[in-house]
Amino acid sequence: MTKKLSKVLSLVLALILSFSVVSIPASAADVAKVKNLKVVETDEDEIEIKWSKVSSASGYQVYLKNGNGSWKRVKTTKSRSYEIEKLKSSETYSIKVRAYKTVNGKKSYGSFSSVVVTSTEPDEVKNLSISKKSNGKATLKWSAVKGAEGYRIYKYNSSSKSWKRIAELSKTSKTVSVSSKGGEKFRVRAFALVNGKYYFGDYSAVAVNGLDVIGYSKAKSIALKDASVKSSAVSEYEAELDKERGIYVYEIDFEAGKYEYEYKINAKTGKIIFKEKERR
Repeated sequence: MTKKLSKVLSLVLALILSFSVVSIPASAADVAKVKNLKVVETDEDEIEIKWSKVSSASGYQVYLKNGNGSWKRVKTTKSRSYEIEKLKSSETYSIKVRAYKTVNGKKSYGSFSSVVVTSTEPDEVKNLSISKKSNGKATLKWSAVKGAEGYRIYKYNSSSKSWKRIAELSKTSKTVSVSSKGGEKFRVRAFALVNGKYYFGDYSAVAVNGLDVIGYSKAKSIALKDASVKSSAVSEYEAELDKERGIYVYEIDFEAGKYEYEYKINAKTGKIIFKEKERR
């Protein structure tokens, strides 16, 4: 064999080997399983997750399942964390993640991580009120929170200047002991329980024993009448009882048509203290 022919054969062999190496696609065995998938934070409509880096991965796919529903891919990302948004409150969700590698435009996938089961938090408790005392007793009432399994009631301890849990129940009312002087403060929050873990919603506005107020329903009717808006046209309605500059006020926010409304109404007299109308 001549030297020239030997060089040609060597070059051809090198080209063949080169093409063989390049054309070998990545396999699933090349992509490791995602590990340490964790829930970082939950809210009433969001779940934030994170996981450990997979060496040589091009990116990750996040899958979500609601209750006994089917798995759906909700995100493809190069990041090692993701905030899943626009979820339902007090809902149980399962989450899993897998890594992928892209070679020559083709994706190969690793094994899914272990499944994490979690829940969104319940919505905030609204419309908490307290009846007038009778024989040392008064009744707390509030609106039901969709999806909540129960509620915790707290009473303010003026001596320790801290809130103390006094009850846990599934109903939306509770008879509590009050003094003849009045002034006791109460608040409530809803909870969901998933796999032995509690998920809590935001606290309600504070209800004060002995406080002579017009009530949430009356405050709402005052705001809607002033805005010339029918109750059936209202969406995204929220109302809170808060103390401002020494007086209690109902803070009311709602949407109707193309506008957003904000009202502050004196909780004792029903007088409108502040109002604002803005186009959405």
